[in-house]
Amino acid sequence: MTTLVTGAFGCIGSWVVRGLLADGERPVAFDLGDDPWRLRMIVGDDAAERVTLSRGDIADRDTVARAVQEHGVRRIIHLAAWQVPQCRHDPARGALINVVGTTNVFEAARASGGRVERVVYASSAAVFGPPSLYPPGPLRDDTPPQPTTHYGVYKVANEATARIYWEEHRIRSSGFRPQSVYGPGRDVGITATPTVAMKAAVLGRPFELRWGGSTDLIYVEDVARALIRAARATHDRARVYNLHGSSVALVDVVRVITTAWPAAKDLLTHVEQPMPFPTALDDRRYQRDLGPAPATALVDGVRRTLDEFARLHTAGRLDARELG
Repeated sequence: MTTLVTGAFGCIGSWVVRGLLADGERPVAFDLGDDPWRLRMIVGDDAAERVTLSRGDIADRDTVARAVQEHGVRRIIHLAAWQVPQCRHDPARGALINVVGTTNVFEAARASGGRVERVVYASSAAVFGPPSLYPPGPLRDDTPPQPTTHYGVYKVANEATARIYWEEHRIRSSGFRPQSVYGPGRDVGITATPTVAMKAAVLGRPFELRWGGSTDLIYVEDVARALIRAARATHDRARVYNLHGSSVALVDVVRVITTAWPAAKDLLTHVEQPMPFPTALDDRRYQRDLGPAPATALVDGVRRTLDEFARLHTAGRLDARELG
């Protein structure tokens, strides 16, 4: 069973590769980048030797199809995408990468003639709007989407694309909607702020979290686990799942960080400006179909992230380019 991971050099992609390697697989790592520094950080310095590298642009249909064909791919975990700030800066390019790129993945699966058994992809809770648009309480999987960003619109389109490929071509798929992913390797996007704050804490630098309010934080290894479970599942249709971690206010996230890392007590501040996304997700459908999968407690995920950053810092390997 060969698994192709697109966006393999990103945060979630690197954790998916780590999980597949731990299970004895040798995944195909598809990415446009030429420096897999996150992969080395999360998997180890020999990461590039333990995977099959396939360099390519997700927006190039022929390149994606060729990678699937040449490596005899049976499962695809699709993570290559632009984040909210990039899509806001260049919506046309964002649509090309996020929407056309996802369509290219499904086209490659269709062209395989049935060899590709399943496509698993990252959607996002950004398909939903802010809490003011919905009744109180965690949002269910079937809550109507009301995205307020280009990025969210693209994710809605991808979920519909997956449904059409099931209805017309019987391609099985699973999409996942995390809200705020945190953990080692998370450094790009609006919801990366809590992880960047943890890195700043370890480095002893002042840092202001650029948004406030509440969010649903989920540890990156939990997201990778969900994607891998879905890739190995036998369910049919095009399914979409919310992912739930810890629903928490950002002021409490700062408190958890500074409790675990007391030296950062006076270094971290936050702006009380809520994001236009949900504050809590209901993941009962995921737990029913692919669980039980208890989420990592926030205090444990923060502690693991801080410890990993400290280890990398001591070894002189902690990349902090996002801090300037």
